[in-house]
Amino acid sequence: MFESRFAFDLNQAHLLLDRVAMFVQTHPFESSVALAVASLGGYTMRHFITPSHYPNIDGPSSNNIVFGHLYDIHSAQGTRFHDGLQDKYGSVCKVEGIFGKENLFVSDPRFVHEVLVKGVDITFSHPKSMYDFLTLSFGPGLLSTKGGPGALIFITSTKCLSGDVHKAQRKMLNPVFTAKHMKSLAAIFNTIAQNMKKSMIEDIRRSSAGKEIDVLRWCSATALELIGQAGLGHTFGVLEGGDSKYSHSIKNFLPAMTKVIPLRGLFPFFYNLGPASLRRKLADLAPLSAVQHLREIINVQDEQARMILDQKKDKLRSGKVDVEDEAHDIMSVLLKANMEADEKDRLPEDQLLGQMNTLIFAGHETTSGALARILQLLAMDLEMQDRLRTELLEAPMQLTYDDLHNLPYLDAICRETLRLYPPAPLLERVALADCTIPLRYPMKGKNGEEIREIRVRKGTDVYISLKEANRAK
Repeated sequence: MFESRFAFDLNQAHLLLDRVAMFVQTHPFESSVALAVASLGGYTMRHFITPSHYPNIDGPSSNNIVFGHLYDIHSAQGTRFHDGLQDKYGSVCKVEGIFGKENLFVSDPRFVHEVLVKGVDITFSHPKSMYDFLTLSFGPGLLSTKGGPGALIFITSTKCLSGDVHKAQRKMLNPVFTAKHMKSLAAIFNTIAQNMKKSMIEDIRRSSAGKEIDVLRWCSATALELIGQAGLGHTFGVLEGGDSKYSHSIKNFLPAMTKVIPLRGLFPFFYNLGPASLRRKLADLAPLSAVQHLREIINVQDEQARMILDQKKDKLRSGKVDVEDEAHDIMSVLLKANMEADEKDRLPEDQLLGQMNTLIFAGHETTSGALARILQLLAMDLEMQDRLRTELLEAPMQLTYDDLHNLPYLDAICRETLRLYPPAPLLERVALADCTIPLRYPMKGKNGEEIREIRVRKGTDVYISLKEANRAK
């Protein structure tokens, strides 16, 4: 059960919040000055009172005393900033977070291995603010319920979730991610791929000569149908020319999210303010347009997920769908397993909705981006395009799961594209304890001396650039 640090009357808290919001709206100048003074105070504490933990590691200076380099790191054009860091400072450099907090940006392969493999959930873990953000965005799904040791992931009720919930969710989802189950989805993928081809050909025919075709639009539509039919057992009709508020929200989610991610550093303060109703009111009154835009997108996604979930539950209860013979999608199998489970092992509705939102986000963004990038690279290299076409023409028209493993050149193109352009180019971890990390490639410190290992302080955020690590020479 969630317990606030402070005892207070909820009505009084709402009244106080209303008065604060009214003051901000009626006194924008005074509010801005107060924020500036608070920001300057935090920045001064970081830079002039607190000694540097990494005095010998170089890095860029920041002009933003509140958010440091966070907007540069997480923006839609963030990979360009990452490239600049790699080119100027090498495989390890220092970057600034909230109020000038010292963090590390790394691509050194030994450092990456120590964080992502050797030290996972021991010396490094996902930041709690990331779980908080994912929970607010998608609900308590598989991405947001994986807490580190002793971590609590607060959701939009008065209850809290721990890592045990993540284990229970994985246990119920494991059967749908086996090779056997993936093979049963091959026919769905084939049908959607053929529909994508037909839709793109029709788009070209309707277009005037020389007009550009928006390939990313078709890749996005295809990815939505793939995760919709294979993941949810639902068609969105976007490949047949259909469009909706929901498809727009899916397309706009990632750009909206990148504008809000830097605010995660302020989440711990809001999570100490009391019950969910008060926190929701804070979100409603947030003056930032980016926050309100993301909130609107999340509401649209949540409404659609609830509608799909209710429809599937009704069909399963009525016996209209035989999961064994007809419905192979992930949610149908999950719902059937959930209905047959003991009462104590069943996932509540908010967690089922969380799985749906998580599946759509994780499946859509990664698939659409990778597919568009592969098509772009093929268009730029006719020799590679011709060689791949030759391999595909010799393969069966209706590819099975096993057939895909007999297409080595296609496999190589997919792997190399994902290496050069990973769908998630940046990972973030936080140090759970003080630790010493060795480097694969020694670096030169600001004092000119060689650095072979780095003493990482507890609480340091570490940004791991997979793109830069994959391209290191």
